[in-house]
Amino acid sequence: MNRWGMGTMLYRATILYALLAMLYDTVLVAGFCDRLVPERLAFAVGGTLLVLGVVVYALGVFAVYAAVDARQLATRGVYAVVRHPLYAAWVWLLVPGFSLVQGTLLTLFAPVVAAIFYKLCISHEEAHLRREFGAAYDRYRERVGGIVPRLCRP
Repeated sequence: MNRWGMGTMLYRATILYALLAMLYDTVLVAGFCDRLVPERLAFAVGGTLLVLGVVVYALGVFAVYAAVDARQLATRGVYAVVRHPLYAAWVWLLVPGFSLVQGTLLTLFAPVVAAIFYKLCISHEEAHLRREFGAAYDRYRERVGGIVPRLCRP
C-alpha cells in the first residue's frame, strides 16, 4: 500500500467512465439534444464544487503525507470529519463538478459510478489500515464516517 491507498484504482476507473461518457455524449448525443443543465448554472455550481474539491483534496493529501511520514494514523484536520477525505472530495465534489460542467446525460451519472467504485475499492484500504493500526483504527472508524460525516457521534 502506498500513500495513495486504493485511490489510483478508483481514479482510473472513474476517469475512464467519465471520458467514455463525454466521448459518447459529444459524438452521438450532442447533435440530437441540448444540455440537461443550463450552462450558466452548470458552470457556477460545477465550478464551485471543483474549487471546494481541490481544497478538500489538498488538505487531505497534506495531512495523509504527514501521517505516513510519521507512521501515524491520520485523524486530525479533514480526517477528523471523514476517514477518506480524498475519496470524499472525488465522489462528492470533483466528479460532480466536472459532470455539471459537461452537463449531459451520461456524465451526470459519473458521480454514481465513482461512489460504486469507492464502495468496491475501499475495503482493501480499510483492511490494510486495520492491520497497520489495529484497535486505534477500529476506534477511529467508530467515531468518523467514511466519505459522509457522521452527524451523531457515539
